[in-house]
Amino acid sequence: MPLGKRDRVVTQGKRERTLKLKKLRVKRRNTLVFLVAMFFANMAFGMAFPYLSVYMRLLGASMFTVGLLSVVFNLTSTIFQYPFGWLSDTSRNRKGFIAFGLSSFGLFYATMALAATPSQVLILRTLQGVFGSALTPAHSALISELSTKTGSIFGLFNSVENAGYMLGNFLGSAIVGYVGVKKLFVISGGILFFSVGLSLFIRERPLGRRSLRGMILVQEGREGWRTTVKGSAFMTLLRRRDLGLFYLTVFLVMVASGQFYSVVSVYLSQTFGGWSVGVIFGIESLAAALTGYFIGKLIDRHGARRFYLIAIAGYIVAFLLYGIVRNIWLLFGVAFLSGLKWVMTINSTSAYVAEKVSVSERAQGMGLLNAMMSLGWVVGPLIGGYLSGISFQLNFISTTVPLGIAFIMALKLPQ
Repeated sequence: MPLGKRDRVVTQGKRERTLKLKKLRVKRRNTLVFLVAMFFANMAFGMAFPYLSVYMRLLGASMFTVGLLSVVFNLTSTIFQYPFGWLSDTSRNRKGFIAFGLSSFGLFYATMALAATPSQVLILRTLQGVFGSALTPAHSALISELSTKTGSIFGLFNSVENAGYMLGNFLGSAIVGYVGVKKLFVISGGILFFSVGLSLFIRERPLGRRSLRGMILVQEGREGWRTTVKGSAFMTLLRRRDLGLFYLTVFLVMVASGQFYSVVSVYLSQTFGGWSVGVIFGIESLAAALTGYFIGKLIDRHGARRFYLIAIAGYIVAFLLYGIVRNIWLLFGVAFLSGLKWVMTINSTSAYVAEKVSVSERAQGMGLLNAMMSLGWVVGPLIGGYLSGISFQLNFISTTVPLGIAFIMALKLPQ
């Protein structure tokens, strides 16, 4: 007996509720799996990254060459992040690019243990920038797709990821003391491959075979509304006055960040001892882990622009204090402040892009954000390596120039 009109409506309503609950369960499961995978990945990053500069100095590199270590990585990352983001959008494959990027990081970190000269480490870091850049756009896009509350979801991931990074910082400091830097890179690579295995448990809805040109994408929140992507959104995003200005400020902030962080490991090692490198980085990560989620919720309530301005001011204060403070206990407090400004930066900039860019262009928008960050880290380490050869303090003070310009420009950004 055929169903009446009312029965069909009721049946359709039940089906829609069941489908929504199923999608919600999948999102929650993906969130948990992805959080655990990125916790271990960032633990590996926290172990290896702070000691790259120290490793270069042990191999006989000059301060300028130490700066080049960041330049080659971020230059290749700048070039390849946007294409990987575009491919992630066009294929709607987040998991594959995340796994590929993580495995690339693991492979090249482990291989660095075999390096005998600074030039070999530079080559490996260059290749790591090329293939590892597959991770970041897909990572940011997947996070933004897990919840409509962008500030909160980015805050949650930043808290968990910074907790992993913090643990890696402290573990790295201990491992270097027991077995040395080379074995540290091998261990870090192994943990990254473990995180790859975890990421493969992310469940993505199969979308069938899609063409890379003229692909149909479903817009978020509008079932049945579709848009055809006929080309790259790159120029469209840059030509938008608000986004173009925003990306420029991010570039300037990251120039200052590159000036400082490309050489600070060597500065800490020479001033306070090698043990301090992992500890200081660990305290920065601890601050980010403890506050990331709450800052994300505040960003949802009060707006990304306001917290971005506070973050830029935090960079100025933190970098100046790093150059002035000579007491290690006071420096722990400076490190905590520095961690706050970082998590505020990454939360606010990610939320700003997620709010301003449509879902069909989101990975490209995030890829462009990460490209600007990487590009800043191409220019900054060149300046930092040169100035630190003269004086670390001169380098730290000079970061106020790009940061000051970025702050004034950011005042003009719309809410």
